[in-house]
Amino acid sequence: MPIAFLNWARGSTRAFDADVLAWRDAVLANGGSVSLARLIVVDQFVFSEKTAGLWALTDDYLGFWAENAVQALTSLKQRRLATAVNSPSFTADRDYTFNGTTSYADTGFVPGTHAMVMSTNSAHAEVYERTNVNSATSSLGVNSGSSRAINVFPRDAGVVRAGANGTGAIYTLSPATSAGLTQFGRNGDTVTDVYGAKNGLELVQTAPLSALGASLPSHRFYVGGANVSGSLSQARAASVGYLAWGAALTSGQRLARYGNVQAWATSVGAQI
Repeated sequence: MPIAFLNWARGSTRAFDADVLAWRDAVLANGGSVSLARLIVVDQFVFSEKTAGLWALTDDYLGFWAENAVQALTSLKQRRLATAVNSPSFTADRDYTFNGTTSYADTGFVPGTHAMVMSTNSAHAEVYERTNVNSATSSLGVNSGSSRAINVFPRDAGVVRAGANGTGAIYTLSPATSAGLTQFGRNGDTVTDVYGAKNGLELVQTAPLSALGASLPSHRFYVGGANVSGSLSQARAASVGYLAWGAALTSGQRLARYGNVQAWATSVGAQI
């Protein structure tokens, strides 16, 4: 029988969160498994997200640093099963690694259709890379034309390039590494209403968006590249441990998110 009793981790008698149990049940239905130890870890992450008010601002999460591939590909909140395409390499408790040419993950999430809190002028996405990749390529992205792009290039030489339902924003990256959590978003209706952060700390913007999308993208998010109108583009040889997307976050919320994500990563040995 699936485990549903109290979480005794760290001396707590708090019951497992209902959303965490629903995620576990989805993993089992998809043919995967979730150990009690991992259930406790994920429960602590969700508890921390809800305590900080971040769960309500997020459409979905994927923890690729999972125990098995099915667990990794079952999203945490909407419980959508992503698809690994062209055999990216899965390493338990670490990441999915993409080859930079043909492999990627199709999240199945279409912003314009599946978003519950993300909107045209309030969009956020983030990706945690576990290795340093210097390439003008996309770790997480979708582009449906007419500047309807949500895209992150975690490192292109000394900058981060991003689109937050728009195109062209650039941020100075120091130190120059893509490893860790890269966050970006749009929080208004002008080209300057965008932000970028690395490991919860604000990045200096050197160029705002050059254009804005008037509606959310109508194609699915890809990982390890961008979905440009239905085709893989800007493929990236990245090792991705985690990603999430939703509504815009404040600077304090971005820092709190990093703390929660880093705690999750540390619990499974995937931290950078």
